[in-house]
Amino acid sequence: MTEKCYYHDINRLEFEAGVVSISKEKKGWRVILDKTCFFPEGGGQPADRGRINDIAVTDVKKEGDDIFHYLSENPGSGVIKGKIDPEWRRDFMQQHTGQHIISAALWKTGKYKTVAVHMGLDYTTIEIETPEIPEKDLIKTEKLANRVINDNLPLSFIEIDHRELDKFELRKPTDLTGLIRLVRIGDFDCVACSGLHFESTGPVGLVKATGNEKIRGNTRITWKIGARAYADYRKKDRIISGLKTVLSTNEDMFIGKTRELQEEILSCKRENNSITSRLAVTMAQDLYEKQPVQGKLSLRIISESRQEEDGDIIKKVMKELLKRENVLICLVNVLTDKLQWCIGCSRDVDFSFDDIGNELLAVIDGKGGGRFPLWQGTGKKPEQAENFLSVFRALTLKLA
Repeated sequence: MTEKCYYHDINRLEFEAGVVSISKEKKGWRVILDKTCFFPEGGGQPADRGRINDIAVTDVKKEGDDIFHYLSENPGSGVIKGKIDPEWRRDFMQQHTGQHIISAALWKTGKYKTVAVHMGLDYTTIEIETPEIPEKDLIKTEKLANRVINDNLPLSFIEIDHRELDKFELRKPTDLTGLIRLVRIGDFDCVACSGLHFESTGPVGLVKATGNEKIRGNTRITWKIGARAYADYRKKDRIISGLKTVLSTNEDMFIGKTRELQEEILSCKRENNSITSRLAVTMAQDLYEKQPVQGKLSLRIISESRQEEDGDIIKKVMKELLKRENVLICLVNVLTDKLQWCIGCSRDVDFSFDDIGNELLAVIDGKGGGRFPLWQGTGKKPEQAENFLSVFRALTLKLA
């Protein structure tokens, strides 16, 4: 049986203990101590991080009355020295205590029942039993929770037999039996929980809802709690300050200014699309007319390379050329570290890319594919662009 020192003194971050047993497991060295300050995973709260004899503790689990510490190395027998990561401990105590406050505030605001909680590395989510929550209720919940934090209400921890539960008004019923640990926040909340919490609500600092979504017919709310909430505020303040400079306006005008810019961008895109379409028609006509008819099949074999061309232009030129009859086309766009290629033919031409693909792509260390009448891809050797076109012409001339 391991003595659980973390329940007796949450502020104790260093301790000495005797090794009860050590065994080698898949997860590493499993160590049982006669006592520990390491909180094991439980109550929705992750296990503590830290070190034992200066060896990192990778996980902490509770099974029955024993607590297993998993280490990457053997810490040795006898007396060990343990040290808890203070920032990790405080962060998740803020998350856990804050979650209790928020869940109680949700219940008091609109009888919103918490059905699931997840404490992640960046945020905490609380899923409530309702398809949606009005914004006014979310704001009311947030205000109530922060008032409880500011009032610095005391937390008390009570261990009772399950047969005495009817003496307490629990926010959330429990099916646990035997000895049960209750966590009370003044007269504000009472619930069964085995996690770690502060001795008062003040150290939680701040809670802020940052979004919500529908899930399984419920609503999942994302929260920033404690130091995370302050960090989030600082981050968003920096963003707002930057946007003030970029948009040359204050935050009250951001939405209107952004919509105005969106309209301008859409207008520019429409105009650019019109221009590129007209340009593609001209380029396609020029390529078509300058190529002579060849062979008994009267084919026009069009091959052209461009440097750092807009990919949209290449696609539109190919689309225009494919509207014509008796054409075989190979267009190459040479970029800094690769080339883009596209090959096509008019639908009246009996052409299969598979007949020449392997030999052609070997020239540029290329890959790609498609289906009649258009194939496209990339190559790793942009310096071989002209050679690629030459091989294309040589191979397709046989078809003409």
